[in-house]
Amino acid sequence: MSEKKRKRVIEEGGNTSKKLVSGDPTLEQSVKFSVVSGSGDWAPAIAVAPGLDLPTNFPLQAYTKTRTDTVSSSASTGRSALSESELLLHCYAHPKLDYTAREESSGGADDLLRHYVGVYDPATGDMQIVPVRKVTVRGTLRSTIVPEIHDDSSDEEKTPPSRFAARTLLGEAFGTKKSQKAIRALTENAIAPKNSSQNSSGKSVLDPLASAVIDSMSLISGPAPTREELQAEIDEAKPRPKPNMEAQTPAEVYKIEDLVGESALQALKVRDWQSAVEANKDVQTSSKYVSRRLVKVVSSKNIMRLKALRYLLLLLDWFSCLKPGMKGMKKLPQREDIIKAVGGEISGSMLESLRKKFAPDGNMNKWTIDNFMTHVCALTLTIDLYEVDISDIRDDLRLETKQ
Repeated sequence: MSEKKRKRVIEEGGNTSKKLVSGDPTLEQSVKFSVVSGSGDWAPAIAVAPGLDLPTNFPLQAYTKTRTDTVSSSASTGRSALSESELLLHCYAHPKLDYTAREESSGGADDLLRHYVGVYDPATGDMQIVPVRKVTVRGTLRSTIVPEIHDDSSDEEKTPPSRFAARTLLGEAFGTKKSQKAIRALTENAIAPKNSSQNSSGKSVLDPLASAVIDSMSLISGPAPTREELQAEIDEAKPRPKPNMEAQTPAEVYKIEDLVGESALQALKVRDWQSAVEANKDVQTSSKYVSRRLVKVVSSKNIMRLKALRYLLLLLDWFSCLKPGMKGMKKLPQREDIIKAVGGEISGSMLESLRKKFAPDGNMNKWTIDNFMTHVCALTLTIDLYEVDISDIRDDLRLETKQ
């Protein structure tokens, strides 16, 4: 059995569901909406200041420039002035802070959001919808020094900045991080005569502290080396025997005394070679170069050339007993192995002099090997009287033709 629904009883004095007509004529007025699209460059702006407590009466200077953000321009279709220009507000009334308000773009969906402000006129009932800009206010500590205010009554004109000063200012404002770092380094290391006085000729004189710093720098650095001194240092670093730069003839460039040494010349014995050659005996050596020139040098009766030939044989035997090392280096073996390879004819002092001269740390690198080779070549020049056939010495050193 269905039960009929009863209508709700309206209590006396309660609200009715029917629309009540008030006696106030303003409520009966309709509102007309209109959108103002051409508000010009100076449209209203909504400002947000995250983390800042801004005063309500600080002045702002407005600037506009052509908008370069393509995303904002495409998203702002239909906003002629707002899409073509960008607004910047600046305030420097605060003694220590600068306030800057600009339109910020995060690159997200918020860049597509538009903002409007409604202006209602109760007299006419018109509601105008105006597109506005949204700016964000940031506060920064003022880092620049405020220039001193001079008396306007002064007739002296301000000196225009130099080209270097203008470039420095541009670099500080728009330069890269690297250029700004270089400018700061120049500023920190500059010695300016700001506390200096002027002498009788009108030139600025540095204060005592700056003068002392510059004097100490000149004492430490000293005069710059000349071209001859630089060339002498380069020649000294080359892997070759030290030549006689004042020589007048080829024989004076490399002397046997300088190549062998006085102590080594006194220690070398050549009497056995002389006796064997005079007795027409065959002298066998480990060097093709020495064997082919022994008779000729002994017959010349030149003891210095003969000792140079003996010293050259000693160098070749000493070099042949070196062991190969890493990266093309050569390593000295034990002292007993060297004496055995040379044949027991080398003394301990001469062995030590060879080590100090060609392998000071017990190894021969590329430079010391080249130094040894050039010493050998210089000895062959003095022995052959500056007419050398390099094939024999090349075979003794086991070198290729290109080397």
